[in-house]
Amino acid sequence: MKSFLKSTFAALMICALASIAISAATKDKAKVKTQDVTFTSDVMVNGTLVKAGDYQVKFNEQTGELAILKDGKVKAKTTAQLQSRSDKAKNTSVRMIEKGGVAELTGITFGGSNQDVVVAGGAVTGNN
Repeated sequence: MKSFLKSTFAALMICALASIAISAATKDKAKVKTQDVTFTSDVMVNGTLVKAGDYQVKFNEQTGELAILKDGKVKAKTTAQLQSRSDKAKNTSVRMIEKGGVAELTGITFGGSNQDVVVAGGAVTGNN
């Protein structure tokens, strides 16, 4: 009987620890927003030229890092912050500004979000 109770207690502890680990992993994952985007023209991201094309954008809310990926490889990274919107965005939108004949990324809004991701030094104008 004693060994049965010890085995049952050990099994319950393992299940409890596994559920805590899964909960923590899920919580961290929820802090990263990911979206596929198409840049219709070349764009500068933190000093790196990103060629026109299809990319995946990831924003980590905890670290403030915005990464541009193509085929799973990071092409550019920059720092960004969240800025509140007055309404939820209907679609994902990318904002750029022309600087010296080259487009520079200033922000991204994920569809359904009530926050804009603003690249460090960028400015948000209007709500898309």
